[in-house]
Amino acid sequence: MNDHLVTIKKSNDLKKRAYISIYVKGRRIKEYTGIKLGLNIKPNSANSIKQRDELLTLLEYEFKKAIEFNKYPNNETIIHEKKIKPLSVKELLDLAISNKKKANLTSNYVKHLERLTEKLKAFLTTDELNGNINNLQRGRIQDFMNEFNSTASNYMISRRHIKAVFAEINKDLDYDTSIITKTDKRKATPKLHKIYSDEQLTNVLQFLKNNHEELHLCCLMSYGCLLRPHNEIRLLKRHHIKNNITEIHLSGNENKGKKIRTVPIPNYVRELLLKRLEGLSHDDNIFTQRPDANNPYYFSTAWTRMFKLMEKAGIIEKNQTIYSFRHTASVNVYKKTKDLHILQQLLGHSDMIVTLKYLRGLGVHNADELKHVMPEL
Repeated sequence: MNDHLVTIKKSNDLKKRAYISIYVKGRRIKEYTGIKLGLNIKPNSANSIKQRDELLTLLEYEFKKAIEFNKYPNNETIIHEKKIKPLSVKELLDLAISNKKKANLTSNYVKHLERLTEKLKAFLTTDELNGNINNLQRGRIQDFMNEFNSTASNYMISRRHIKAVFAEINKDLDYDTSIITKTDKRKATPKLHKIYSDEQLTNVLQFLKNNHEELHLCCLMSYGCLLRPHNEIRLLKRHHIKNNITEIHLSGNENKGKKIRTVPIPNYVRELLLKRLEGLSHDDNIFTQRPDANNPYYFSTAWTRMFKLMEKAGIIEKNQTIYSFRHTASVNVYKKTKDLHILQQLLGHSDMIVTLKYLRGLGVHNADELKHVMPEL
């Protein structure tokens, strides 16, 4: 009868860590990687459940073989955690960011993670940075998170990003990083990007055309092409615009939905692009006319300035934003097609639930419209 038992412990959720459960010599041990056997087997770094399961099966086999030949657990032949100098908090944070940079993530997202991690490193004391991550106190992380209390939304976004960094640490190394999930949550009120009426849309676009040419083009493309202003339109280069300036092509890593997108360009946008694209090289940004794009806050800063002037002129309302062009276009497309799948494709959403949120701007119908759709018997 075997005096040991080796089994795989896993779930169907790739975000939850899987491991090998080993009962041997009266001890129960969890192994997440092959490091103690000198093997570079890391199931929790897999990109799919299938790949993770294959690595788990391989890891299970290697531990069974090591036990059979009395190589595990054995003080002389395995690498002990006690002999391995544990990585400091600073080293683990740097390692997590390095891994994120190698992953298939948008550059903007990784930059946000990196900036937030640098702020955390500046917040922690030298002793905390050089110490063991298991010694970090929840209260200290909470104090850091409280620095982002300007709005509930800002707090929760920062919390989610820090959680992603610590989750990266938790993938391959057996560290307790659950202190992030134990920090307080804030209930963020979703911001309603109020849609424009036809008259408002005309007046706002005309004002921008007269006062800020680049912001006007950005807003017009957000409406006409349903693109995101900051992370898609701002980054457009000459090579994204295809087929005689009738389509915009974005690869999966160039948009939030992670899907390859082909976006039609309406004539009123094409007319503005014709002159702007003259003489541009393949990798030139369509706004700066050089390879580098404007800074991430370029359009939001310009919008804030223009909004104050438009509000003073009485042509725009409080909850109407630069994103309202995309929301207005979504409502108009749905009214025309009554097809959520078409709208989802145009918006580049991976989740239909997100698409449905864009239709909150459909608003209240009058009595005659409601009477027309009432069920008959």
